[in-house]
Amino acid sequence: MAALNRRSFVCGIAAITALGFTKEGAVAATGIKTLANGKTEIDLKLNTALSKVGGVVQLSINKYGKVAVVRTSKAANGFSVINLSCPHAGVNVKPKNGGWVCSPPGHGSEFALNGALKTGVASSGLRSINFVATTKAVTIA
Repeated sequence: MAALNRRSFVCGIAAITALGFTKEGAVAATGIKTLANGKTEIDLKLNTALSKVGGVVQLSINKYGKVAVVRTSKAANGFSVINLSCPHAGVNVKPKNGGWVCSPPGHGSEFALNGALKTGVASSGLRSINFVATTKAVTIA
């Protein structure tokens, strides 16, 4: 395995930073632990995007595939965890205009930031995933 040089490191950090969820992206989650019981824990201190309402981080979990954690309110449990697979086409949705869209090869269905269906051929919103949140972490079942 080749050593990581400074340029590659800086370029990698810049690419991750460019994904910051403004209107068109989401930050890759950091501080992720797989617990002994198979649950996934996300450290909120290390995921500053989740400190404000509307913040989003994305990660992959073997059990669910690609998921997003969305800050929906300032309450300790004010989050949504959603599967990013379109319920109609099975295509992973992408961030767009503060929500999600099923881009080609999908059929263009659009979803709110919390996964609720807005428009399109999908007949339901993005699938919610059970979680428990505290002031320190979000634990995905």
